[in-house]
Amino acid sequence: MNYLDNLFIIESIVDSENGFLARLRCNPSHPVYQAHFPGSPITPGACLLQTASVVLKQKLGQPVYLMSSKNVKFLNVLIPAEGKEVCYNFSNITQIENGCKAQLVIADDITVYSKMSLTFCYELV
Repeated sequence: MNYLDNLFIIESIVDSENGFLARLRCNPSHPVYQAHFPGSPITPGACLLQTASVVLKQKLGQPVYLMSSKNVKFLNVLIPAEGKEVCYNFSNITQIENGCKAQLVIADDITVYSKMSLTFCYELV
């Protein structure tokens, strides 16, 4: 079992013009929020990155591993709330040898939380 299981619940994944969009619902009762930070929980940036791998694995139907990230910008704090939905918008997905590259924007209807460029591989190296 992965420690981040159920940090977000994937509600849907749909193709978009330039990639795909995954809708996720926050789980504010997840143990990570007890430590980060008690009384004023926020979603750790590392968890946002790891969740990108979880979403891509779900979309592709095979394990993926984050190889590198660049231009990572955390623009706003993601505060979990009961039923809060965020979108993982993957775009400009390009295949590379044994993996892929993608642009990712994490946002809800009002706020952009993060933007990044990610490289994934399909097996551990």
